[in-house]
Amino acid sequence: MGTNTQDDLKENNTSFAITAFVTGIVIVGLWAATILFLKDWDDAKKSAFGDMFGSINALFSGLALAGIILTILLQRKELSLQRKELRDTREELKRTATAQENSEKALKKQAENLKISAQLSALNTLVSFYTDLEINVRKGFSSPIGLNDITSKKNAYVSRIEEILEHKEELI
Repeated sequence: MGTNTQDDLKENNTSFAITAFVTGIVIVGLWAATILFLKDWDDAKKSAFGDMFGSINALFSGLALAGIILTILLQRKELSLQRKELRDTREELKRTATAQENSEKALKKQAENLKISAQLSALNTLVSFYTDLEINVRKGFSSPIGLNDITSKKNAYVSRIEEILEHKEELI
């Protein structure tokens, strides 16, 4: 896409240069032809010939003024289009900023959920450990911790899990 635009610009510049060169040659040729054509005339004939083009001078002046007015109108239209494009760009940037803020909130929520999930997983592992230890002590295996301590620690971890879940339900 960018290459096509560059090629188009080069082609336009080349065609403009050729047109300007040919126009310059035509103008110089006409000027030289006028000098050759009028060299044998006396001053009165030359003056009359020059006065013949006075109305054309006024015509070209009027056309130049019309061209300037047209250029101003075209620039005005371009500026209004540019302002509209700038407004649209601002609106798009606002939408992008809002989407980014929403994404940030979602990421924070996800990070909080991952933190809670890690806590619950760790507490669940501890509850499983103390449950297995309690079962083994009840079967008669020895333990450095008494059965009452094992049960109270397990219940404390279960209570902590319940607290986390209740707190999570309050946030939802």
